[in-house]
Amino acid sequence: MKEEIERLNEEAKALRLQDPARAEELARKAQALAHEIGDRAGLAESWLNLAAVYYQTERYAEGMQAAREALALFTELDDLRGKARALNLVGICHRELGEMNEALFAYQESLKCAEAIDEKKGIAYAFNNIAALYIRLIDYATALDTLLKSLTLFQEISDRYGEALVRINIGNIYQLNQEYESALKEYQAALAMYESLGLKKETAITHENIGILFKKLTDFESAQGSLEKALRLYEELNSLNGIAKVKHNLATVYEDKGEYERAIELYCEALAIGEQVSNKILIAGACLNLGRLYSKKAKD
Repeated sequence: MKEEIERLNEEAKALRLQDPARAEELARKAQALAHEIGDRAGLAESWLNLAAVYYQTERYAEGMQAAREALALFTELDDLRGKARALNLVGICHRELGEMNEALFAYQESLKCAEAIDEKKGIAYAFNNIAALYIRLIDYATALDTLLKSLTLFQEISDRYGEALVRINIGNIYQLNQEYESALKEYQAALAMYESLGLKKETAITHENIGILFKKLTDFESAQGSLEKALRLYEELNSLNGIAKVKHNLATVYEDKGEYERAIELYCEALAIGEQVSNKILIAGACLNLGRLYSKKAKD
């Protein structure tokens, strides 16, 4: 029975990014069998798989709960590698819920666990996630230094998914520093990796970043093209948050082009979806931009 639980968990882990629904189904089967025979290690892995699936499908509160269930079991088993992975997901869910202090604490605890057993993959992911928080805190020098450590480790272990994650964050720093050509190079490198791995959500996010970058370069045609690619992928994934964000960004492109009616239409669509998913940041941004645009139209 344990062998079957391990097989189900391994298959679920392999499918978490490409087919979250199937991964969830397999993780639940593993969980049921683990409960049946009292396999604490198998149960911990099934909770971890569920946490990852919940994050991937934007169910962050459920992801947090599942990650904490996994963390409690790994702690009971004195499994530092498992604890590092669970804490990483706890941090990610805190981040997505806007709880930055809690996210940083979880990442730092994850790093301690990974360093205690010299687990390079765990160390690399912790560095990447900590760096992403430093970016939000506008400490770009510390963020970049931390990201370069992460990049070196991911390259050492040939983890292309991890390397792409780091390159996105490095690109974000370059973009914030208005080093647009360097940012584009990092984004395009990440895009090629995600596309080769068949990862739609990550590919969509990268197209979105590239679209925002082209807008800053006032290359509106390229910006629109990249954002529309992102939108199609988010629609395939039924990612309401993703659809809303891209519609909002597309609206800013149309506004800059002077096509105000289309911009208003997209802002309104983004606002409606933002309200549907209770995304307060998106709601506030759409309302602010709509108010400004209506004022601009009135003056014209």
